[in-house]
Amino acid sequence: MESLLTWIIDILNASALNGLVMDNAFVFPTLEMLHFLGLCLLFGSLLVVDLRVVGFARKVPIERVETFVRFALAGFAINLVTGTLFLVGDPDRYLVNYAFWAKMGLIVLSGLNTAYFVHRIRPQLTAGISSADLISGAQLVAWLSLTFWSCVIILGRLIPYVEDP
Repeated sequence: MESLLTWIIDILNASALNGLVMDNAFVFPTLEMLHFLGLCLLFGSLLVVDLRVVGFARKVPIERVETFVRFALAGFAINLVTGTLFLVGDPDRYLVNYAFWAKMGLIVLSGLNTAYFVHRIRPQLTAGISSADLISGAQLVAWLSLTFWSCVIILGRLIPYVEDP
């Protein structure tokens, strides 16, 4: 497994995209700013949606907060692109980092949680069922979303400080 990882790192380090990201003084800082913007869009939007599903701001119609889902998707797309460029640009840092892999695992869990929300809970929301009448799992899904994404943010901040032993 380690030789496969070394092979992948070598390929990424030899790529033109790696050179663009690492050898240009403006690319990496620009990616960081865009990644932060994407994070703000993603987490800020999910905060509004998840807290409404949990029961905060009950006077706000659930249909109104659903418009924030588009912003969350845009933020995720920005972070997917910039995060991939970070990985290609510095595979030696990311691919051997435990915080990075924990972050990726939580992003997968967040995706599964979101898929459950989209297929099981969102149809009830669009059918006009009030949040008080939602299935009992709706609040759990919202709290899990907030927890998973908060942990993704924390792990992302830990990446520069966690090194392979």
